[in-house]
Amino acid sequence: MTLDAMDWVWTRAKSRGNARLVLLAVADATTGPDATARMGTAEFMRRLAASRSTTRAAVDAALASGELIEDEPAQGSRATRYKIPGAVGYVRTYRATGPESGPIAETTPGPESGPLPATGPNPGPSTGPESGPPADIPDTLFGTEIRPPMGPDSGPHHSPIEGVSEGVRERGREVAVIPEFARPLVDQITAAQIYPAWTLAPAEWFIVDSLIKRSGPDMLAAAAVQAAQRARNGVAHARYFLRAWQALPPAPAPGTVPAAAPARPASNVIPLDRAQPRGRVAQSADYLAEALAAMEAQQ
Repeated sequence: MTLDAMDWVWTRAKSRGNARLVLLAVADATTGPDATARMGTAEFMRRLAASRSTTRAAVDAALASGELIEDEPAQGSRATRYKIPGAVGYVRTYRATGPESGPIAETTPGPESGPLPATGPNPGPSTGPESGPPADIPDTLFGTEIRPPMGPDSGPHHSPIEGVSEGVRERGREVAVIPEFARPLVDQITAAQIYPAWTLAPAEWFIVDSLIKRSGPDMLAAAAVQAAQRARNGVAHARYFLRAWQALPPAPAPGTVPAAAPARPASNVIPLDRAQPRGRVAQSADYLAEALAAMEAQQ
């Protein structure tokens, strides 16, 4: 079942980059037809030969693609059980091999043809232009073009995401390469005078792409500005925003009416109304003044 699951990942899975390595790691650990395996973060780190943050980002990307699911959460000392749904019950296709794939003995035409007897010294393997494929045989095998492993075609078969690379090196330093789908988000954050480094790994760009499709670039940009304002020492790398972005809700459906702002509480200060009757203290003061005036008149 391990070989069947790995064959499914190689031939059917759409995940790329480190997310694809996560699928291969789980497929290599499967032992039954249910395509499940228990693996923890330390095991993923060992199989991917990557740091903890890169490994977690790769696992999150594989889960976001839907090609890997958590079949049973971690409990106590037992690690999480992961499943590759597409590999359940999958059986790889076998190709016929055997002696017929070996070299064909040279024969002479006719019914009594057989191997030609050796004559003269062995000239050794042929070299020069004649060692290439014959002119009347196409340079293909079973419809697949055969090319030497050199030139641009010798690089990786797939880019992790369309237009995404982990950054190029220019004279020994990394230069951020922003994919086209992330330009509106990056431009809004840059316009707010926030300048983090954008040298994200391919698996992290995959997460950013999924979050943009779920919540929209405006919501992500506003959350990034708020996070940068709360950061005591500023934000040095865009990876700082990923955790806050993953906690955001999906974008509201078109036409949703915003909730009305709550009414402001009434003030508990009673304005002074000078037309109201005077209180007991004021009346007592007036009475005392009249009494003193009467006493002075009697004297």
